[in-house]
Amino acid sequence: MFQALPFFFVDAKTRRRLGLCATFAVISGFGDRMRRHAWLLAAIAAAVWAGGPLGAAAPLAPWQPEDVFQRSLFYEKDVRERLEAAAPTEQKVLVEWGGFYIPSYTFFTDAGGKHGHVTLQDLRLWTQVRVDEVHRAFARMRLDYIDFAGGDSGGLRPHDLEGPNLEIGYYELNASRAAEKYFGQKWPFNLYIRGGRQYTEVGRGIALGKVLDVGSFDFEMKDWAVMGFAGQSPRGQDDVERIGPRFSTYRRAFYGGQVKYRGIHGHEPYAFFVIQKQLTDADLPAQGFQYDSSYYGVGSRGGITRDLHYAVEGLWEVGRGTANTQVSGHERIRACAFDSQLDYYVPQPMKPVLTFQYAYASGDGDRQTAVSAMTGNALGSPDTQFQGFGYVNSGLALGARFANLQFVRLAGRVTPYDKKSAAGRIDVGLDYYFLFKADHEGPISDFRANRRSAAVGNEVDIFMEWRILSDLSWTIRYGRFFPGPAFTDRGPRDFLFTGLNFSF
Repeated sequence: MFQALPFFFVDAKTRRRLGLCATFAVISGFGDRMRRHAWLLAAIAAAVWAGGPLGAAAPLAPWQPEDVFQRSLFYEKDVRERLEAAAPTEQKVLVEWGGFYIPSYTFFTDAGGKHGHVTLQDLRLWTQVRVDEVHRAFARMRLDYIDFAGGDSGGLRPHDLEGPNLEIGYYELNASRAAEKYFGQKWPFNLYIRGGRQYTEVGRGIALGKVLDVGSFDFEMKDWAVMGFAGQSPRGQDDVERIGPRFSTYRRAFYGGQVKYRGIHGHEPYAFFVIQKQLTDADLPAQGFQYDSSYYGVGSRGGITRDLHYAVEGLWEVGRGTANTQVSGHERIRACAFDSQLDYYVPQPMKPVLTFQYAYASGDGDRQTAVSAMTGNALGSPDTQFQGFGYVNSGLALGARFANLQFVRLAGRVTPYDKKSAAGRIDVGLDYYFLFKADHEGPISDFRANRRSAAVGNEVDIFMEWRILSDLSWTIRYGRFFPGPAFTDRGPRDFLFTGLNFSF
């Protein structure tokens, strides 16, 4: 039933998430004024990204298409990285505020082969308060206005206003600095303690990379860095279970930690674990939906030479989950994933960067769907499909979950224009994907890949990003997916996004 629904039969929130594209590429940094006054809006702005009533993530309507869900993760990741890179430097006493307004337009091919158009007006405000280099409070809010082209609303409201909604909000204590400033004690390590709604990630963000209501700590001493966390997903957050009853209100608990070693020059090996437990009981009389998993991973990042950088990670997933038609009891989860990337910074004009990436997530040949326990793993057999709570970009137009999927990505980007005293900077780039199933008999998250073939297809994504001024930038992204023999419908699919970002 879920697989047959076209894009336009989802709710306005779901469609807005597709239109969210706006945020990612155009946020090329906070403006100079925002850097100076950046505190007041940080408390307002924490609400925006997560969605939901203030202080909680908004419940989503059922049957959100998986490709829409995956694209929203792509843009959330990009926006988050840009915001973190543009964060103001630490000062003794600082009250800051800022915001940005992002109008955007998105064109896409939906599950029925039709074209859709949507515009999004996205306002984000944030505020931040620092005291004595010891205390820090941060918050971010979001307000959206969505507008569908004529006939694209599918019987829903063609215009919709949502928010303000809390995205991020937390308090952070620099315990080492507090001990020195207030008690005269000089600790031989740094300790940060944080509590609230915050983005939590381990490794490359495959096992876990999402916003949680969580308590966490970061401990640093000499060549070692240790982090730990415990918390749960906000109410109404998108869940990996896409068909079960009340799936948009699932709550999950997360516990974990990570250790990094920085004593090897130019390299940073690490290890982590994550334990996930489902808190919501949402079983049907003839079908359970429990999924409890644990992840153990090792990896490293660094530089092989001055111009050649790498990142590599291996993960193992164990646990137990409900099989198809299973009401009581569970089947074992035994899955794995791998991700590796090389970046070569060519020492030539226009700052070219060449990238090679190979990623693998195991699959299960007896599954009928990759996104649910219903019609999922066969009763009496272990579930060998990897399912993380993070994100790996497998192409903008395909929008597939990192499950029963492997791909090679060849990419390049250049900076043909970079004038700090003139009209900013321009970056252009291209990504080309070769996509395959890990298990040719198993499904991927795109239900249209309904044939037992390993060849998922190819995709090309291109982008241009222009930072016009310190407070103004423009982005355009286009992706085209060419389905392979795994699809009965071999027609190409398109995705186009363009948007402006005004920051203040």
